[in-house]
Amino acid sequence: MSIRPLSVPGGASRRFATDHALLDLFADIMSARAADRQARGLRRTDAPSRSDANRLSLSLDAYANALEQYRLPVPPVIRDELRLRRGLPS
Repeated sequence: MSIRPLSVPGGASRRFATDHALLDLFADIMSARAADRQARGLRRTDAPSRSDANRLSLSLDAYANALEQYRLPVPPVIRDELRLRRGLPS
C-alpha cells in the first residue's frame, strides 16, 4: 500500500482528506487486532494467527508511514507495538 501526499488546495480540504485516510488506516488496525486476538484464542493445529499477526504488522506499518508522511507524530503505543512485532520471528 502506497500513501501519497494529497495535493488538495486549501488547508481545510487537505486536513479532511488526511483525517479520512488516517481513519481508514486506523480502522484496518482495529480490524486486524480483532482478527489476531480471535485467532490467538482458537486452539487449532493450523496457524491462522500467523497470517493475522502479519496483517496486523502491515496495518501498523502503513499507519505509521502515513503519519510520518503527513508530518504527524507516531503515538508511542503504535511505535512500540510495531517495534515489538518487527522483532518477533515471522
